[in-house]
Amino acid sequence: LVLLKTFADQAVIAIQNARLFNETKEALEQQTATAEVLQVISSSVADTAPVFDKILDSCRHLFASEQLGIFLLGDDGLVHAAAWRGSALDDMVQASPWPLDQTITSRVIGTRRPLHVPDAAAMTDAPAALRSWLELTGNASLVCVPMLWEDRGIGSIMVMRQPPKPFSEKEVALLKTFADQAVIAIENARLFNETKEALERQTATSE
Repeated sequence: LVLLKTFADQAVIAIQNARLFNETKEALEQQTATAEVLQVISSSVADTAPVFDKILDSCRHLFASEQLGIFLLGDDGLVHAAAWRGSALDDMVQASPWPLDQTITSRVIGTRRPLHVPDAAAMTDAPAALRSWLELTGNASLVCVPMLWEDRGIGSIMVMRQPPKPFSEKEVALLKTFADQAVIAIENARLFNETKEALERQTATSE
């Protein structure tokens, strides 16, 4: 009995070691991914495309998802697909842009909080754009987080899993970090281009 208890204790230690190792590895991967996005932001001040690409590639790896996208609210009041991954989203993007009230982006901008839907097919109040996508591709789990600048909604990042598999709180928090980084890239590009245009106008008038 003593020997059996010793083996049981060793098994518990092995399980705990494996859990700690996996948690540490996961945390390191997340930190590396966010650091790599910041590097791209610093080297691509005038253009958001490389930043969006890096964010989506990181999300695809970390969330084990093939369907994800970054959506921006345009000056025309419509939601535009700025960048995306996944063949199932290709069909959805072809129907873009969408009126804001027909999108999940509208929900998360309105609440200023992430929206996690473990079973999209069971969502009784799904907006029109999501319903159309589900009819084309089948059920999914999804999480969508708002992109906010000075409390103004400018878009969202959405990740979908097929077959449905709920997202953890850690994954939702990580997606919020990526959304914040996307906003930084957008504002950097806007300020850079505004400064460049102002400088060009000043140069023209002085000439």
